[in-house]
Amino acid sequence: MSRQVRVLRAGLMTTVQDLGRPATRHWGVPVGGAMDQLSHRLANRLVGNPDNAATLEMTLTGDVLQWEQDAVIAITGASLRVVMESSHGSAKLLIPGRPWFVPSGSRIQFGTVQRGCRSYVAIAGGWDVPEVLGSRSTLLRSQFGGHCGRSLRAGDTLSYPAHNTTIPRSDRTVTDDWYVQLLQPPAATGTSLRFLPGTHFQRLTSESQRLMQQTEFEVRAESDRMGYRLQGPSLQFSEFLQIRSEAVLPGTLQMPPDGQLLLLMSDCAPTGGYPRVGHVISADLSIAAQLKPGDHFSLCEVSLLEAQAALRLQEQQLEGALRLAFASANR
Repeated sequence: MSRQVRVLRAGLMTTVQDLGRPATRHWGVPVGGAMDQLSHRLANRLVGNPDNAATLEMTLTGDVLQWEQDAVIAITGASLRVVMESSHGSAKLLIPGRPWFVPSGSRIQFGTVQRGCRSYVAIAGGWDVPEVLGSRSTLLRSQFGGHCGRSLRAGDTLSYPAHNTTIPRSDRTVTDDWYVQLLQPPAATGTSLRFLPGTHFQRLTSESQRLMQQTEFEVRAESDRMGYRLQGPSLQFSEFLQIRSEAVLPGTLQMPPDGQLLLLMSDCAPTGGYPRVGHVISADLSIAAQLKPGDHFSLCEVSLLEAQAALRLQEQQLEGALRLAFASANR
């Protein structure tokens, strides 16, 4: 039997996301899924879900949600203020990075992000929306998946399954201040993203190769889940370069004719016709997902071995942090 949550006020853009559709690229369907997959996975694990369970991805501003039945949730990702008001009028500040029991009749207000861009709300049992092409993720440009193929609106209701949880409801658990944080949301400046040279990196002039790593790029307002338009030095190739459309992935750095880079993100198409000068490494894509318009970052070239080591370390940190946290909570 399913339970329900009602959207009293919708945030700027809240969508249902999971790990996307990696097996549909040959049909021209983007991978999609959670922009910050590390925060998405952490939220799910905190409530006992598999990594691919659906979460809510809130962008910049959060929603106000009314809970019709009991639930257990976890909030991760960007820093924001979250307040739960009980049906009796008492209020509690919910710390991100840990599970919380939500009594029936509670109202939760998700505020505006203070640092970062995207927050994730997992619920024990996962958000119950229909699967489309093997995924519950919302693909906004195609208008399918998630909740009616769109972002949430005031008046919408979301379902989740009745789910037995082992998280105790004692006063000690509610007041204990343990939490897990794997990534600090990026500041407005000073963030560095590691990248691998792309197929066409060596075709850049030596000066452009230098500028690509020694200057900062700004995320422009014309950015979305498909990709970020960047403002930085105007890069140039050593000779005229024209290519056919080739495979691209989230993290690909493309260079259009104007010399201003594009950073492709979760909803990017499977192919693109601009030269590929680099690829942000997988371990740093969650950091990139937390950048918002107006933020600045730099690029740092690494080797394939360094990129692989960074991803292994991130996985070890995820596993280790959860073991330590739950061990501490159960003492």
